[in-house]
Amino acid sequence: MADRLGASGIDLHIHTSFSDGKGSIEDMAGAAKRRGLALFAITDHYEESSGSQQRKVSRAGLAEYLSAVSGAGALRGVEVEIYEDGSPSISSGARAQMDLVIGGIHRLRGVVFWDDPTPVLDPRAFVESIRIVAIRAMESGLLDVLAHPTWLPEDLRPESKRLLTPDWARSLIRAASDNGVAMEASGVWRVPDEWFVRECLKQGVKISIGSDAHDPGSVGRTAYAVGLLRAAGAGPEDLFMPTPWGLGRGRS
Repeated sequence: MADRLGASGIDLHIHTSFSDGKGSIEDMAGAAKRRGLALFAITDHYEESSGSQQRKVSRAGLAEYLSAVSGAGALRGVEVEIYEDGSPSISSGARAQMDLVIGGIHRLRGVVFWDDPTPVLDPRAFVESIRIVAIRAMESGLLDVLAHPTWLPEDLRPESKRLLTPDWARSLIRAASDNGVAMEASGVWRVPDEWFVRECLKQGVKISIGSDAHDPGSVGRTAYAVGLLRAAGAGPEDLFMPTPWGLGRGRS
């Protein structure tokens, strides 16, 4: 069970001031160590170019970033954008330098998934687009983890259970299974639900535990994720663990 896994000592999704976090790498790593985390990853937002208005790690700053992460005793990771055509914002060369790569859909059809009340005029078509784009991203071979897989924009969130049907979820999970991609259980955003996690376990999809912390106080905030694993009866083999820990898919 999750209690015996030490799952509460894992956080594989932490942001710092290298992108949109509110603490330095040292601040966030220090918070992880004070909370007794046995395994944690720094995973700042990354795009190959530096053209984005939002602060992100770029290819030009990658060496500095990875050096700082390693120096802090953390796993070296990034969270990449999944673009509307399904391509992740990372090259195979940059990916090879990481312990893990998380991919997230943050914007689709002009709607941002956080703090954007824009009405979605065709909800069914929108969630179908999410499914298609996420599957294409997983098929790219550039991702280890799909972040917050059932998170929807503000306008659709109250209808999540109606819109994200079992067939929708099974299709997404089947693609994750086929491509060796883990699904994230997000401590801060409290997604997905228990049914989704159970379906992942049925299809052999590993679960990645991450807080998605953007400040030191949120590091290690993974109780929701650990609770899902406990409720689903997860075993050690069900956790995503980047190599060299070896229980999941990671760098070869």
